[in-house]
Amino acid sequence: MPTSTPLPSLGKTAETSGENAQIWVISDGTAGMRLQAIALGEALIATDTTNQTSLDDIIIKPSWWLRHLPRLVPFLPKALLSSWLGSIGDRLSKDKPAIIITCGRRMAGTSIALNRLSKAHAVGTSTIHIQDPRLPPHYFDILVVPQHDPARGANVVTSMASLNRLDMSKIANAANQLGEKWRALPTPRVAVLLGGSNRRYGISAMMAKDMARQLADFAAKTGASLALIPSRRTPANLVTQLTAALGPLPYAVMDQAENNPYPGILGLVDAVIVTSDSVNMISEATITGLPILIAEWQSETGRIGAFHDAMIAAGHIAPMRDQLPQNSFTPLFEMPAIVNSVLARLNS
Repeated sequence: MPTSTPLPSLGKTAETSGENAQIWVISDGTAGMRLQAIALGEALIATDTTNQTSLDDIIIKPSWWLRHLPRLVPFLPKALLSSWLGSIGDRLSKDKPAIIITCGRRMAGTSIALNRLSKAHAVGTSTIHIQDPRLPPHYFDILVVPQHDPARGANVVTSMASLNRLDMSKIANAANQLGEKWRALPTPRVAVLLGGSNRRYGISAMMAKDMARQLADFAAKTGASLALIPSRRTPANLVTQLTAALGPLPYAVMDQAENNPYPGILGLVDAVIVTSDSVNMISEATITGLPILIAEWQSETGRIGAFHDAMIAAGHIAPMRDQLPQNSFTPLFEMPAIVNSVLARLNS
């Protein structure tokens, strides 16, 4: 990680009374949003060579008003915002975090409210919000948004993929811990990262059946063994249908009782298939430079479709076909550049 630019106002100061200066990650517990914010927080901490920065992972239930009417937050009385923030607002004045990181549109109102209270009480906290909130950028100190979203401005940092905590050393270390079940798979090995239902669509029985057929056909035509890694969103019937469709073809499937082989499996395989619903899993896999192949539940449109198009055009991913690609794919590791851009804006 870059270390040339210091974190602003971090380390032991009079304001922190000798305690470690804090980066707060505030979320409603939604895994995809929370982990992106933690990833950025940890990357910022890694630049603090004094080792005097801590990260506080705070999960709250945002006020209905802050969650659903963020456009009103810049204009409402600060006393009202303080009451909506509850205990987290009280902590702001007492603990004086250096940075607060939030992610996703549901947390945008909370970020704006904390920004306003911080400035009103001269707390000195900088707010960083990840993903385009569809609000004016000046409501936040820094926005980190995907390139396919429209937000732009002097305080806006763009990324092609979603933020994540992986790097090649973490993948290699995790791969060394994998058991014989995975190492025994014949080459070429292909990891299959399975998503599932999301806010855009649910996975119907027909969609699950079609996905099982696509993956079984791929294995049969390429001669690849499949390392099947379901997620919490993966329909149970998909795994059952898929293993039945594979029949005698070589595969291994993650047992919920065993240690999760992810992300180590990324260091063991020759290619990765990711279902089209998950921006986060696609983003993580592209760090490796392996062929990253997208298996579609359905044709993706809107922001997800734009993300796929941009990643394909840049050579990071490709649609899943009936053969394993022989050409190399371009690895994507954005965190160092993002951290440098964030630090430059924090210190400007």
